[in-house]
Amino acid sequence: MNLKKFAIVLMVFFCHFTLIAQESFLLSGTISSESDQLTLPGVNVIVKGTNRGVVSDFDGNYEIDVVKGDVLQFTFLGFNTEEIIINEQKILNVSMSVDAQQLDETVVIGYGTRKKSHLTGAVSSVVNEDLDQLPVARIDDALVGQISGVNIQATQGEAGSAPTIRIRGTGSLTGSSDPLIVVDGLVVDNDFLGSLDMSEVESFDVLKDAASAAIYGSRGSNGVILITTKQGKEGKTVFSYQTYMGFKEARESDAYYFSVAKTAAAELAATGQLSNRTQYIQKIGIDRDYQDIIFDGGIIENHSLSARGGTEKTKFSISMGYLHDEGVLLTDDYKRYNLRLKLDTKVSDKFKMGGNLAPSYTNTRRFDGSTHDILRQSPWLPVYHDENSIQYVDRNVYPDVQIGDYAIQRHFDNYDLFGDGTLIDISDTSNTNPVAKVVERDRNDLKLKLYGNFYGEYKILDDLSIRANLSGDYQNTFRDRWQGVLSSRNGASDASYEVSNENRIHVASETYLSYDTTIGDHEIDALVGISFEKWDYEGSSSLGTGYSSDLIKTLSAATVATDIGSFIYSERFQSYFARVNYAYADKYLASVSFRRDGSSIFGAESKYGDFPAVSVGWDIAQEDFLRENNYVSNLKFRLSYGFTGNKDLDTNSDIIDLYPSLPLLGPASATIGGGLESAFIALNIANPDLKWERSKEINPGLDFGFFKNRLTGSVDYYKRTSDQLLLFNPVSSTTGFRNALVNIGEVVNSGLELELRTRNISTSKFKWSTTILGSMNDNELTDFADSNGQIQIVDDKRAAEWINLQGQPISSFYGWVVDEQIALENLQQPFFPIGAQAQDVYVKDLNGDGVIDDDDKTILGNPYPDLLWSLTNDFKIGNVDVSFLFQGSHGAEVRNMGDQYIFNHFNSGQDFVPATTPNQGFIKEKIFTNSVIQDASYVALRNVNIGYNLPENLTSKIGLTGLRIYAAGQNLKYWTADNYTGFNPESIDDTSATTYGYQRGGSPIYKTISIGLNADF
Repeated sequence: MNLKKFAIVLMVFFCHFTLIAQESFLLSGTISSESDQLTLPGVNVIVKGTNRGVVSDFDGNYEIDVVKGDVLQFTFLGFNTEEIIINEQKILNVSMSVDAQQLDETVVIGYGTRKKSHLTGAVSSVVNEDLDQLPVARIDDALVGQISGVNIQATQGEAGSAPTIRIRGTGSLTGSSDPLIVVDGLVVDNDFLGSLDMSEVESFDVLKDAASAAIYGSRGSNGVILITTKQGKEGKTVFSYQTYMGFKEARESDAYYFSVAKTAAAELAATGQLSNRTQYIQKIGIDRDYQDIIFDGGIIENHSLSARGGTEKTKFSISMGYLHDEGVLLTDDYKRYNLRLKLDTKVSDKFKMGGNLAPSYTNTRRFDGSTHDILRQSPWLPVYHDENSIQYVDRNVYPDVQIGDYAIQRHFDNYDLFGDGTLIDISDTSNTNPVAKVVERDRNDLKLKLYGNFYGEYKILDDLSIRANLSGDYQNTFRDRWQGVLSSRNGASDASYEVSNENRIHVASETYLSYDTTIGDHEIDALVGISFEKWDYEGSSSLGTGYSSDLIKTLSAATVATDIGSFIYSERFQSYFARVNYAYADKYLASVSFRRDGSSIFGAESKYGDFPAVSVGWDIAQEDFLRENNYVSNLKFRLSYGFTGNKDLDTNSDIIDLYPSLPLLGPASATIGGGLESAFIALNIANPDLKWERSKEINPGLDFGFFKNRLTGSVDYYKRTSDQLLLFNPVSSTTGFRNALVNIGEVVNSGLELELRTRNISTSKFKWSTTILGSMNDNELTDFADSNGQIQIVDDKRAAEWINLQGQPISSFYGWVVDEQIALENLQQPFFPIGAQAQDVYVKDLNGDGVIDDDDKTILGNPYPDLLWSLTNDFKIGNVDVSFLFQGSHGAEVRNMGDQYIFNHFNSGQDFVPATTPNQGFIKEKIFTNSVIQDASYVALRNVNIGYNLPENLTSKIGLTGLRIYAAGQNLKYWTADNYTGFNPESIDDTSATTYGYQRGGSPIYKTISIGLNADF
């Protein structure tokens, strides 16, 4: 045996002997809490540096195989991690200390923070752990199903469009019902959320009850969403790159999917033969639905790069991002570019300062059309003429049509199908080609936004400091809209170019004193401050017509310039505010706040409003009689009562919204002496007594935690009464107006909210947690003054009705109840157009008088959900994590007027035959009945995320500190009610609060599948 072989044998023998010498042994013990000596179940016990580990049982006991020299690591949520080196002991009892940082988790509450354990209001928080991995263009879209009591609806399906957000229902009729949005302390409009990158967001805190929101006074009645962006941390600079790319696909409607073949089969089965029209349509050879063309899907991609770090005195964060969302509608396209710089520095022990600057730019090409108008076109119509379709063109009327031109239905009329001189018409509209209506238009929104926030804070005493904030945002919006020569059936005579340019400057300054001290068991923090804000708006617009071609798309190429206008508006706002938070022995809690707001919007005698609030809490778990129990970890009762307001009007007139108390004049023209003269007309009836809408709310709540906080959650009941509503009340016609804006009326929203979180399994190898959220809301119009019973419509041509009646929800659907359908044999042409349905239906004689009139109308439903819920499960298996979120809405209804258009209700072929149809006095149009009132309930698999974190030993080799790859899906499954026919039950047209729930086709909900990665280096 040579020396090398001998050395190898010796080394193997020595290693084997060493392993025998280090024989493992069983170590056991009990784990308890250092503060109360209670045992801790579910503690992870791991041999550091290995995958070997166990979990303590219900009594805190554990057993694990170890060898001398091993390091045992004990980890448990809410406690500091303990590491102990093993010698030769066989029993090791461990006492774990509470992690004070986790115990004192703070929540942003407006003008400061508060310990979560000391909260006395209804505040929900969402930390951005993986929301930035959701493939959405806007950060508010990512909050769906994340917060109880918050309903976020995808009311518009265009890329980059804002969803509708309602916190605890709708509480205003003429005012806005949108929540207040505050980013790093600055109030911004909802549109501003389209400029934020989710990777910049640290957390969301939602103030839901009046006591929490009262610190924002006149703007807090619809709830407040506080957004905190990420900042730098002390230590080495960390660079992060995040990206994802996915494909979006529209959810189509099976009910709206029309087929020539299916219609022909139905006609043959019903009549035994095919009509000449059907035979001709079959010869054209096209059979596909326009949903397949208009809903073309698209790519979404996102790239974010950030650098964060700093020293003990100065911390910085800089990030930049790019997002491109092609949407799911033809021509839809959205691009966003954003940059953010955030800097905080401690100049001395007493003075610190900082700020952030965030410019962004968005470029949106909008879908310039309406799905209901496009999709009612017949499935036999080609998009462009080819060698087959061109032979059917009526050359007497359209001699110049060529292959490659857009096909329109009238091209195919007057065709001699059998060669016997009998001409057949198959068109049911004179409209141009549906694709031309979209692609021959070019509608763009270009927005430049600049956000800035700067502060200085000086510590006067150890417990007393003063802070001054100066912040603002600037927004420039340029819009243009080109309607090309081929976009309309009227050709060049309808070609036009419309341009508008708007600027908005918002500046805010705040100064407040903060006092924070602890005296024995007493904790007090207080603030008092003053703020000033101003908004300045200016803009101009013009319209050019008289174009003969699409070659030059500028105003200078127009032969006629019309609708030239400009505006300059302003708004001023002043506030005084104060708040005191108090805690005694961490168990008796109280908070009192007051805000006085003054606004230029309201009358001279009512410019100021006062908004007080009070809340109390009792942390029962801190009492001695519960300290020694093994089951209750947290039990806090809360009660709040407060007043908030609403100053934002939504009358569809900017000048009235900003100056409603003043007598306003607008430009007009009049014929005097045979000539046209410029003139002015009154726009409103002045009301110097106009004041704030007011909401008062009571909210008892309970926060709980059981079994060492393995089960945590909260329950809230609320009743919010909104009165002094700003609404248009009828007045005498002698005034020249039908109504005037006054403070009158009352709406009540009441409901129940539940948040439940569980840690089902927590071991070193497998973790599973669940979150369940549920909320119920009841909306009731309790006072509508002289407008009680008011009936309103959206469209004069198709005047379906809404009623606003005391004792019922706002904007209840109103009309007749369907009894039965009209038989096919009584329709003029039941199988033409393709997919068409009768526009009429038999209705019920509800009062039994033998006559159908207004006395037989009734409330048919309302657009508000009774129940919102979500279910989230998170799993972690080693380096792999999986999460999914189901979300549902139940009880809401929509008036789907899209049915009338897409099913061609108004086509004469679907009219009943007067000579053969019985009981014609009981027939009404479907749009005036519950035929188009449809259940808007849905259940959606909103989010699915599967990720893998590469081990550190691999990432370190390529210079990374962390690398995660993942796949995500959104709306992978979306179930709707059986009677819902549309694309998206969440889609609601922007009408008014008193005609809410109107849907006319709308935009589809979409499914997204994406892959992405996050890299830190």
